[in-house]
Amino acid sequence: MTTRSVSIERARLRGVLLREPLLLRAGGGASAAAVAGGLGNREEARARSVLLPPAPRDEALRVAAGALRTPRLPLVPVELERHARVALRRRMMRGMLLFVLPVTAALLILGALLTPVLLHCAWIFALVATPVVWLLARDAYRSLGHALHGPHLLVRAGTFSRDTLALERDAIAAWTFSSSPFARRAGLVTITAAVAAGEHGYHIRDFAADRAPAFATVTAPSILDEFLDRGSRPKHP
Repeated sequence: MTTRSVSIERARLRGVLLREPLLLRAGGGASAAAVAGGLGNREEARARSVLLPPAPRDEALRVAAGALRTPRLPLVPVELERHARVALRRRMMRGMLLFVLPVTAALLILGALLTPVLLHCAWIFALVATPVVWLLARDAYRSLGHALHGPHLLVRAGTFSRDTLALERDAIAAWTFSSSPFARRAGLVTITAAVAAGEHGYHIRDFAADRAPAFATVTAPSILDEFLDRGSRPKHP
């Protein structure tokens, strides 16, 4: 019903984002979006940056590679670095605490107040939902990864929508390091690359806290140099 045509100036293009929602991924499909400046605010940029709507994954990769002017999209042949296994445990615990336990507790309370049938529903739900949460957490952990490939920073994350980002390292303007009390206890931190394009910030979640400053410095030299100890500064590639 609505036809849209967008032209993006090559100089404003800072990367591409490959999106693979769960059901689309199961069918071998994906969509591609541009990370570019000058497309408006975050919501407008999300609507205007589409390079290819849902299509076969190979076609999405071809379009994304064409946008980057590379023979192949760099995220295809590169093996992404896996994160610490504690990230798997965090995803499992998050699913249990935010989904399984609240629903089970609600069924138990309603069963005690209304009918014993809901008590049986509670343990059946917990029995079925726990392995489902474990499978989703494992898929989310397997999707989690990052790498440096020439001029690009590659980041992948997500299970309901697995997103793979290829971002120009020269486009990174600043870094943000954030962690919750539970993440600090696990030795993890979320790194956010600030970019004057796209959604203006892209996350690398559950990164090892002791390696994060060195990785950020190698990825985008000079941003953090003055904040690092001289003896611990990493060598630039």
